[in-house]
Amino acid sequence: MFSEATLAANVAAIERAQGQCPAFGALDASRVRAIPDDRAGMRLELRTSAGDWLRLDEVSTTTFPKQLFVIGPALGTVIDAIEHAGAPTRVVALEPDPGVAVLMLARRDWTSWFESGRLRLLTGPDYRGAVTCSRHVNVSDPPLVVEHPLLAEHRAADVAAARAVASQMIAEAAKNQEARRRFAGRYLLQTLTNLPVIGREADAGALDGLFSGRPAVVVGAGPSLDENLPALAELQDRAVIIAADTTLRPLTKGGVRPHILVGVDPGEMNARHLAGVAGVDDIHLVAEGSLNPIAFEAFADRTFVFKVSSHEPWPWLETRGLGCTTLRAWGSVVTSAFDLSLRLGCNPIIFTGLDLAFTGMRPYCRGTIYHEMWQSYVDDGQTWDGLMENYFSNQPDVRMPDWQGIETRTTPAMMSFRNWLLEQTAATKDRSIVNATGGGILYGPGLRHGSLRELLGATVPSEDVRERLASAHRQSASRATSLQGDVDQLLRGGDNSALFTRWREFTLNTVTDEQITSALHAASSHSPV
Repeated sequence: MFSEATLAANVAAIERAQGQCPAFGALDASRVRAIPDDRAGMRLELRTSAGDWLRLDEVSTTTFPKQLFVIGPALGTVIDAIEHAGAPTRVVALEPDPGVAVLMLARRDWTSWFESGRLRLLTGPDYRGAVTCSRHVNVSDPPLVVEHPLLAEHRAADVAAARAVASQMIAEAAKNQEARRRFAGRYLLQTLTNLPVIGREADAGALDGLFSGRPAVVVGAGPSLDENLPALAELQDRAVIIAADTTLRPLTKGGVRPHILVGVDPGEMNARHLAGVAGVDDIHLVAEGSLNPIAFEAFADRTFVFKVSSHEPWPWLETRGLGCTTLRAWGSVVTSAFDLSLRLGCNPIIFTGLDLAFTGMRPYCRGTIYHEMWQSYVDDGQTWDGLMENYFSNQPDVRMPDWQGIETRTTPAMMSFRNWLLEQTAATKDRSIVNATGGGILYGPGLRHGSLRELLGATVPSEDVRERLASAHRQSASRATSLQGDVDQLLRGGDNSALFTRWREFTLNTVTDEQITSALHAASSHSPV
């Protein structure tokens, strides 16, 4: 029943499904003990503060919602009950005791549950991986949180910590669902409009391993970038510069020519970061396929396309030979830029301009399009202090210590980006990851701090970066497949009913067939498709 082979198979499944393993360990015999049991093979007992041993019976529920959180699943028999009932319930198991989690994984084969996404297991005390796993939480109906009654009575602090994690995961999932409702329609329509770009340009997968072992600098547009620009300009030939699209204007004005720009946000405002900037003819764009079409105009024949998920319309595109590599995204372009640096094989990976906070009570570095917009108001007679006061009045007042211990202002969204990046850096064991921002809240396990001059001063110049990018683009772009016939068939009203229905459902019915047709017409009017 309990076996090391079963444990190993389940641990491997968790690593594949969750990207990293929870903390596991041996039972703390002073708190929990395993007793042989003729019927179940093993039973667990919990020691109380008075020294009594109580049988740790399994937590149970007779309600099987779409999403269930189980705090203290013990050996996991509540999941057996879901399986026996044939319910489609998804489960997040939050086990405060890593040793108990090991026994749960050794008891039976859970691999199909992990691989299907129906089970996620997190362990105390840190519940690492919770941020990433919240993407799998179903909040279409209110999730049910079940607590083990014996743990709630005798391990109240442990249960409270797990309860807080569950609440945060539900809140993150709700934000993701709202984002889908707001943006899925634009995502679908702009991806369809961009079919000519997707068909003509390269797949971001062509970049895998391209700069193995070379340093990379991932650049964000945080306020501290201003102070780092001189060092970055001086040392820019020593690393692969991977910059968020937000930074293009500040970097070029500061004498820095990034090798790669990364764009994720499909909004029209965001596309303005990439439009109308002179002298970008040797900079490559790594872009999500749903960017506003104007974002691609200056980067023809220098774009690598990726997707953030395998949702619509990518399943249809894949049947036409135009699948794209997935880069992970967690609400911010810098998360995808970091994932790209991993795929490139870069080492070390250096962050700069990633304050994820309002360092010096400034939203961004100088020179972004936002700064230009605010300057126009100043030119019309408003004061900078007045503009910033109005900006911050519309932001939640969230504060936490920066990496030097000084209280700084941030937002829940930026804290979410921070938490995701810290999860990933802690889980990345084969790279050196350093924050050279000099300010902000990005600090934690797996991340050390340094300066650009300290980190890059002794490295060798990387003079062939642009040539390698151009070569990788040429080789991948040859994959282009003509979609003109497919698009024309859809426009003629061929067998498109089921496909259009699927696309509408993906957007939660926020788009119409007429809007889909209009996007396809826009794609068809540009060649080649």
